[in-house]
Amino acid sequence: MEPRLLVRGVRSAASYVIKTPSKQVPRVVYNYNPSAYTSLCPASIRDRSYHVRSSPAIEAAHARVLEDFRKAREETALDIFCSLQTHYPDWTVTMTPGSTGLKAFADAGQATAKLDVESEKLLSQLKYELAKDRKVASFQELVEFARYDYQWAGNSFIVYQFCKNYYDDDDPPQCTMFFILQKREGSELDDDGRSKSVKGLIAAATSYAQGMQEKGILLFDQSGWKKNTELWESVQQSSWENVILDESLKASLKRDVAGFFDERANYERFGVTWKRGIIMHGLPGNGKTLSVKALMRGLATRPNPVPTLYVKSTASQYGVTYAIRDIFKKARKMSPCLLVFEDLDSLITEDSRSYFLNEVDGLESNDGIMMIGSTNYLEKLDAGITKRPSRFDRKYHFDLPAAPERTKYCEQWRSRLADKAVNFPQKMCSAIAGITDGFSFAYLQEAFISSLLVLANEQNEAGRAAEERAQDGNSSDFESVPFWRVINQQVNMLRNEIKGSRKSAEDAIGYNGPKPASKAGFA
Repeated sequence: MEPRLLVRGVRSAASYVIKTPSKQVPRVVYNYNPSAYTSLCPASIRDRSYHVRSSPAIEAAHARVLEDFRKAREETALDIFCSLQTHYPDWTVTMTPGSTGLKAFADAGQATAKLDVESEKLLSQLKYELAKDRKVASFQELVEFARYDYQWAGNSFIVYQFCKNYYDDDDPPQCTMFFILQKREGSELDDDGRSKSVKGLIAAATSYAQGMQEKGILLFDQSGWKKNTELWESVQQSSWENVILDESLKASLKRDVAGFFDERANYERFGVTWKRGIIMHGLPGNGKTLSVKALMRGLATRPNPVPTLYVKSTASQYGVTYAIRDIFKKARKMSPCLLVFEDLDSLITEDSRSYFLNEVDGLESNDGIMMIGSTNYLEKLDAGITKRPSRFDRKYHFDLPAAPERTKYCEQWRSRLADKAVNFPQKMCSAIAGITDGFSFAYLQEAFISSLLVLANEQNEAGRAAEERAQDGNSSDFESVPFWRVINQQVNMLRNEIKGSRKSAEDAIGYNGPKPASKAGFA
């Protein structure tokens, strides 16, 4: 336990420390100081006598607390704290920050929290929210101040939640602090007069919140760093086995990135700054993002995990240069780490170019930072970025997939459709690869999805009978298989779409077959 610290003569702060294998995370809990309260609160409030013994008494106390909150809304949490101590004299009152995560702890089923909506003595906004698929919608209570009947480990609490005003861009809304009330009983209090069960609840909820934070990747977007669980989950499902690339390109990428974090001693031995950068470039939909995620997962599962910082946007209310400074400041603090810039060409503008290059060049130490920049348009990047080793040392070109890669991709789909009652003979994989020359993986995916949707809507019994008669054989036998007929149609439609796009048309029309393995993927 850290030494107690008096704050403004009223609150005493105690640090609760969670011990983890890698670090200690302090959590500050504020407790009531009776003597300081006596000197600050008016006698008219101090002398009120409430003895909460029944539900009506709790309701009466709650009504008065809410009224005090309305009056003190523009002031500090101290006013709320004094009000709770005044109207709940038989209860201990403990303040704990929103990062303790009491609501998330209950939402995860670790406790129960019943919001008091029956008395309508709460401040909240009612929001109607559509799910991502826009098919499911629900009402969300954006609570600014409210009371919960809280149950945990056989103990009953009253929990007040206090949040700042909500805005439309709050995602998720941030709770400022919680006030935990526990019935005062002698056996429940420790030597410092604090509730043992409240301390246990704070410890459990904070430990859970810390565990959830570890299941996230730090993503810079909309002016700051936030833990992104969705990206983390996507990375957990990524592996090199699912990434279809030229094998020499794949091996070089793994060796370049993973090897960097193994070679610190050699960098120091030769007096070279321990930093590196690579650029992944090429048409969209050819495996850059999947490769980045596979690299991230590989680094996260090492015996000594390497964290990833993911930059999606440099937009900031303080300006782009402030965001760039914040990005590199965080990377230096978390070094060794992987720093990923998604769509590098859109992140670095003419106005921010020189500032970005100064940070990359390391006016401050960039030891231990491995940078990856991805772009669909290498020609848009300044030559100071693309043609200057020691900033981004290597460039990897993600070319349109050659026939062997397209065949492997078709085999992945065949395996996925094995139990979907779709007749998909093995030899059809190479046949589909043969008619999709110049297709990216993204267009191949669209060919499969659109074909399956067309098949699903066809109720052609004659076609089904022909499908049953078709067996694995030569491609000439596929004419009677509905899937082959439909995917041919979709491929022809998509090829016209490819030719209609500027960059894709240049590569697809002028495509002269796969590059020699010794040259593929390197620039």
